[in-house]
Amino acid sequence: MKRLELQLHDAERSEIVRRAKAAGLCAATFCRFAALGYPMPAKRFDIEAEAVAALNRVGNNLNQIAKAANKSGRLDAAHERQLSHAVAQVSEAVATIREGASA
Repeated sequence: MKRLELQLHDAERSEIVRRAKAAGLCAATFCRFAALGYPMPAKRFDIEAEAVAALNRVGNNLNQIAKAANKSGRLDAAHERQLSHAVAQVSEAVATIREGASA
């Protein structure tokens, strides 16, 4: 690829960067697509690392609860509370992911 330089006013540059970011592209790719009339690619949604980490923790908790329930043959009150908490954590993580996807 060859480099092309262009001069922009500060406001123009800011607007291009803003639009590129909204499209999930770098400014150079955004400009190339716009100038050549290419359709903008579908925006990729990057799931926040925090949400992924939270889901991993919940998965570990659920595995521990399932292991304890299988070992004892029943789900006691403490495990029910842990399960309830894990479900709430999943709901929070899903909400975080949805918020990130709609931003």
